Amino acid sequence: MKARYLAAPIGAALALALSGCSDPSSGGGTSAGGSTPSAAAVSAGAKTPAVTVDKKARAALPASIRDKGELVAVMSESSAPLHYVDTKTNKISGLDADLARALGQALGLKVRVVGTSFDAIIPGLQASKYDIAVSQMSPSKDRLKVLDFVDYFKSGSGIGVAGGNPKKVTKDLCGFKVGDLKGSFQNTTHVPEMNKKCAAAGKPKIQEKTYPDMQTPLLSLAAGRIDAVYVDGGVLGYAIKQGAKVQALGYTDVSPVSIGFKKGAKLQTAIKGALQSLTDQGVYRSTLSKWGQADGAITDFAFDKAQ
Repeated sequence: MKARYLAAPIGAALALALSGCSDPSSGGGTSAGGSTPSAAAVSAGAKTPAVTVDKKARAALPASIRDKGELVAVMSESSAPLHYVDTKTNKISGLDADLARALGQALGLKVRVVGTSFDAIIPGLQASKYDIAVSQMSPSKDRLKVLDFVDYFKSGSGIGVAGGNPKKVTKDLCGFKVGDLKGSFQNTTHVPEMNKKCAAAGKPKIQEKTYPDMQTPLLSLAAGRIDAVYVDGGVLGYAIKQGAKVQALGYTDVSPVSIGFKKGAKLQTAIKGALQSLTDQGVYRSTLSKWGQADGAITDFAFDKAQ
């Protein structure tokens, strides 16, 4: 997802795909996923309250980051409305970008939001290329071996099929061609678990196809190259609201997603404090509401680490 070329809004892109538009995934470098949301996607005139610095949270920052004065936040680029490249500004926008910037303001830091492919995020954090990841990442056991996390949102997985479900896809997905995001929780955890259940039931395994972003599988579905998509629920719901001829077969596994950072970075107290401060200032919920994600609000910004 390092390519920055963006297409039309996803609702229009998917409508074209259903009319026979080619699948851009074959090119390996671009997608319609980074499209800018239409005006309907963001509350009209939505404004979030001004953020004031939380002195206690700032004091909890490691001296190296406080002295540097900047927080580098990384996220994937093509998952509207959560994080995507705005065609007008060529900057990362969306819920996660807004939250990352507000988090920095609460900590008295400048924030540099950086986009990359989802599977490049953890290596980048480990190499200290980035300070935090704000990219809807679940704190799985494998990830907890190398990162620490603070919960900031709740999200689930969405199974999407073509309108009317012409392939008669079932929720177990056994035997069907299914697209998901490379390195995502669906790809690394849910599909392997589902395949075990398929095998135990004597059913064929899921024919999984991974993509570098969450929007390209939606286009592949519309073009008939796969039978279903298995992506973040917010991305699927957004595509449907934008007019995509995609039907939600169901939403599962709603659980917290987290801000990740290198193990031992000692950022948890500052991040937890800043998130609570954003809540107290009314910024947290207003930001979620701006992007139509108010249902994802949480009140317990738990610190997740390997036991």
